[in-house]
Amino acid sequence: MSSSSDPWWAAQAPQGSGYQQPDDSALADAAADMRAAAEYLRDAATPPPPPKEGNWDFTWFTNWVRHSDNGIACKRAMWSIGPAWALFLTLQRFPITTAFGITFLAFAIVGGWHLRVERKTTRLITWGLPVGLLYYTPVAIVFGLASFLVGG
Repeated sequence: MSSSSDPWWAAQAPQGSGYQQPDDSALADAAADMRAAAEYLRDAATPPPPPKEGNWDFTWFTNWVRHSDNGIACKRAMWSIGPAWALFLTLQRFPITTAFGITFLAFAIVGGWHLRVERKTTRLITWGLPVGLLYYTPVAIVFGLASFLVGG
């Protein structure tokens, strides 16, 4: 028998009770099977890791242009509002600093309006103003250099 200070799992069954001590190798095999089952369940419940992205992967940009409201508005502003705004700035012959200021004021007004009403038109104009300024910048630089070179 065991003393009262021994843990419960170290206690021996009394003689003649019909209890047989389990085989140690059978317990080890059962523990190994349970460990394998736990690992299988863990692997089955864990999602696979996402694929690694390359350093030069621009699918996020093409997905943004195709599927997002802002991307679609930016794409449409590149051929509608942007050239029209650049043409307006060119016909007025604004210096680049004045063009930046006017574009900023127009962007602030239309942007505030867009925050209030959130229409596709205001989103298109909000994207078109900076795009048009980007189109106008090389024109202003060339005209500025030309006026400097001819002395006037």
